[in-house]
Amino acid sequence: MSEHLDNLSRQKNSSLPSEPSPPSDLFIVETRLRVRFSETDAQQVVYHANYIVWFEVARGEYCRAAGFPYTEIEKEGYGMMVTDLRVSYLSPTRYDDQILVRAWMEKMGRASCIFAYQVYNETTGILSAEGLTRHAAVTPDGKIVRFSPRLYQKMAPLAGHGPSTLVLK
Repeated sequence: MSEHLDNLSRQKNSSLPSEPSPPSDLFIVETRLRVRFSETDAQQVVYHANYIVWFEVARGEYCRAAGFPYTEIEKEGYGMMVTDLRVSYLSPTRYDDQILVRAWMEKMGRASCIFAYQVYNETTGILSAEGLTRHAAVTPDGKIVRFSPRLYQKMAPLAGHGPSTLVLK
């Protein structure tokens, strides 16, 4: 949880001009990355599928910060299969730009959850993309199951504590 407090402190001191400081009760995890050349197209603009990879990185960091890393989920005998994905591309991101990916849990049910993301281009100070992923708890053979009580009790109180400014709703 100390990582969560560090994230909140960073959010309050954020220098992103297009994003107001979020209220202190939010549980948002921030991940910083630099755009690699291999993530761009011939015009050195980020190829669209890389945003999905960045969402996955941020989602993993969110679970880790919440005290339930993905490796723990797998040890409990199931995974979180992506069942829906939405992305809104708002502004291009280019080679060598510094980006900030924010991730939070929008909603948590007994057998599914929704994560939300915002990708900020810290080099330009502009929101580059937003997205949502819906996940189902599934066994290794693909059967939908409920999240474990331990995971649900840890993660459900964090759901719904993100910004309400998403373009995708």
